[in-house]
Amino acid sequence: MGFFSKIKAMKNAVTGNAAQVSLQCESLSFTEPFNITIQAKTGDAAVKVSRVYLRVVGCEELEVPDIDVVYDQDGDEYRRSETVGASNYTLDLEIEVTGAQVLDANSSHEWESQVQLPEDALAIYRGYYCQHTYKAFAGLDCFGNDPDSGWIELEE
Repeated sequence: MGFFSKIKAMKNAVTGNAAQVSLQCESLSFTEPFNITIQAKTGDAAVKVSRVYLRVVGCEELEVPDIDVVYDQDGDEYRRSETVGASNYTLDLEIEVTGAQVLDANSSHEWESQVQLPEDALAIYRGYYCQHTYKAFAGLDCFGNDPDSGWIELEE
């Protein structure tokens, strides 16, 4: 590996630009396993990966507007109307899709993983103040900043 190749590899490790990662999901199912496909395109340097992983989370989020909040500042009370929110993970699955490998420079790679939600997984809902959704995230575990797909919302 030449000097400039090493510099490119180091830049990619720091920025997470060693590969572009995306994922595609068939319809989410609560009763049977469903497939998620992870795709990665490497840049101009080979990428040494210790594993390819997938995270699937269920998240309940609540946001209530116009809540009267009381503040105390140096003994003086004042009120302000705010939007108050909270969130909670109802599910957090991490799946190792494949183990260590080296991805060649300027190449495309694809892995498929089957996901089975637990029997007690909450349904997707969207209310006026509250919602429950599922999101997936794929990443390549490597030195430096892991290239990843970002969070993608899953649909039924």
